[in-house]
Amino acid sequence: MVELILGFFGNYLIEFMMTLLGSALVFRYLAYRHSKDDEAYYSRFTRELDSCIDNDKQKNVRIDDVEGYLSNILGRVNEKLPSQTLRFGKNKNVADRSTQIQGGHQTEQPTIVENGEQDERDARITAMSLGDYVGSKHGLIASIQGESSIFNCQVPPDFTELTDRVMNDDKNWTKLFGHIPIEGVSRMIDILPNLFIVFGVFGTFIGIAMALPEIANIDFNNLEGSSETLTRFVINVAFAMKTSIAGIAFSLILTFLNTFFPIQDMRERTFKKVETTLQILWYHIQNDASKDKAIFPLILETLKEISTKLDLPKELEELSKRKVS
Repeated sequence: MVELILGFFGNYLIEFMMTLLGSALVFRYLAYRHSKDDEAYYSRFTRELDSCIDNDKQKNVRIDDVEGYLSNILGRVNEKLPSQTLRFGKNKNVADRSTQIQGGHQTEQPTIVENGEQDERDARITAMSLGDYVGSKHGLIASIQGESSIFNCQVPPDFTELTDRVMNDDKNWTKLFGHIPIEGVSRMIDILPNLFIVFGVFGTFIGIAMALPEIANIDFNNLEGSSETLTRFVINVAFAMKTSIAGIAFSLILTFLNTFFPIQDMRERTFKKVETTLQILWYHIQNDASKDKAIFPLILETLKEISTKLDLPKELEELSKRKVS
């Protein structure tokens, strides 16, 4: 088994490394593009939500029902999201949403295509708008509405944990093309530069291991007759050097891309934007609710004072009767 593995890598290690590099570059491009789209989508969503919160504060909108208000403000945000196509290619979440609309289970979003126009309906399934992206049944809006109990609670939650739950429930955030975990792709790409160095060293040792036995077969008294053995020795040593060079070169390529086009940093920025917006939304809801709770005791106190004043003439009449008697 060991001989088989050494034989395979001894013959095809560089080709294997090139194939791995090509696959890594393709997945890296797709993951970077996906993360870039996520940043654009969620940045627009957070801007619209912050804008709606500011407008409600200026209008002194009362929050009597937290769940109703949460549904209302998220619905207003979803209406402001652009409907033009922002992503190409099929996406399972958009297909699910299209099926819901056609089946009559989804009413808050207007249908973009007319019934019976199959080509346009297919185009809707293969295209994605920002409203579809964050408003689908697996989208960000649905995930936030699923955490309505947190916004009802007066105790401040762990906003990082809350955001983590909300974002991880959003299939658009966690899956590449709806199937491939993007976090796994990102972690693999981050460790590949080190793996290429390991593969290069591994190839060097394989080359040396294959070259050393050739020395024993060299007849130094008849170098011309040992030319074939010397050729194999030189080829094995060259293989050892080439694998090291290839490993270093491939590692530098991915290190350069990871440094100047980081995927994880972009995702962390997007995560922080959503976390900050959720924090603003929670404090907005709780501050308004706390105002209502502060006013309620004052109303009770005022009612008691009014009731006392209304009973005052009766008390005076009773006192006058006592004096006459």
